[in-house]
Amino acid sequence: MKTKAPVLASLMTFSLLAAPAVHAGDEGPVKSASVDLNGDGKPEALSLEWDEGKDQFVLKAGNATLRGKTDGNEPAGFTVVDIDSGDKRKEVAVHTGETDQDKQEHLFAFDGKGLKALGSVPALTEARGNGIILSDSWQGFWNRRVKYVLDARAGKVTEVPQEMYAVGVEATVKVSFPLARSRTEKTPVATLAQGSRIQVLAAAPVGRGYLFLVKSSTGLLGWADEKSLVEKTEGLPLAG
Repeated sequence: MKTKAPVLASLMTFSLLAAPAVHAGDEGPVKSASVDLNGDGKPEALSLEWDEGKDQFVLKAGNATLRGKTDGNEPAGFTVVDIDSGDKRKEVAVHTGETDQDKQEHLFAFDGKGLKALGSVPALTEARGNGIILSDSWQGFWNRRVKYVLDARAGKVTEVPQEMYAVGVEATVKVSFPLARSRTEKTPVATLAQGSRIQVLAAAPVGRGYLFLVKSSTGLLGWADEKSLVEKTEGLPLAG
C-alpha cells in the first residue's frame, strides 16, 4: 500500500528557488527609457525625476505624470517588468529605500492615457509573466518569500497569505533550550542538547514577530522563539 508523504516534508528541503526577476534589460534601475507599456506598438518615453522639496518622485510615461511619496530618499531608478505576458502590457517598478527594512518596488501600469498605482512589493525576486510575483525580504537570518498575484480586474497586486514561511537554515546549539509542543502551548516536546544540530524549517507570524518550527537532531519537531535561536545557537546566517 502506498503512503502519502507528510505535509511538512517539503519544509525540510533547504534549496529555495531564487530565479532572477524578469526585467526589461540587464542594466539595472534607470532614470529614463523608451518602452511600449500598453501594447499598442508605440513606445512611450519614460522618465523618473526627484522633487527633493516635497520628498516625491515624479514618474512620466508619454503625456502622463504621477507623483509618489517616499521615505525621504531619492529612488534608485525604475525597471520595466512584464508581470502577465498574456495581456500585452508591461509594468513600471520604481525602486525606493536603501535597507532590507525599507526597500520597496512600487508598481505602476499605463493604459495609454494615465499611470495607475498597482501596489508595492519588497522585491521583484521572480516575475515570469504568469501574473505572479515572488518577493523575498531579509529577516535577519532568513528570507521571507511572499507570493503576490496581479488582479487585472481590480488593477492591483495582492498578497497571497501563508500560514507559515519557509526558512531552511541550520545551526548548532550553544546552550540547551526547549522546543514547545505548539505555538500556543509552551509544554516542551524536546530539550535541545548542547552541541546538537538543528534545522529551522519554517516561521509562523505571531504578533509583530515569528515563532520558528525547528527539527531536532533526534527528529522531533517543536517551536522556538527568535531570541532563543539567535542567543542560544551558532551558525545562523545573521546579517552583519
